[in-house]
Amino acid sequence: MYLSELSVAERKTFLELAYSVMALNGSHKEQEKAIFESFTHECGMPSYQLKQQDDIDAVIKVLTRSEMKNRRIVIVELFGIVLADGEYCENEAAFMLKLASSFGIEEFELKRLQRWVEAMNDLVHEGFSLIMKD
Repeated sequence: MYLSELSVAERKTFLELAYSVMALNGSHKEQEKAIFESFTHECGMPSYQLKQQDDIDAVIKVLTRSEMKNRRIVIVELFGIVLADGEYCENEAAFMLKLASSFGIEEFELKRLQRWVEAMNDLVHEGFSLIMKD
């Protein structure tokens, strides 16, 4: 939704992080794969080849130097992928809390961003229900 606000370098780094986050619940689920593919298109990099999966901590460190606005964008977009399957496991929650901390985002703000993404997801589902009903 907001990935176009990121620089090209930040978009590449975001894609690395997003792909890594998909595995936190133990597998790459279909919903997550679909969202990741949409991320690649939104970033203007539909054929992006992952390069930094072996050092996600370095990826995070790069993003900590981004503007605060861009760090919030990363958090919001990552919530989109971790909440895609309707489950928010302990590994995902712990990772998002650690990421927020490294980004200088307090826990209350992280929860606010999470609630906003959940509300947006609910609105999208409601919209589809309204449109698709017989």
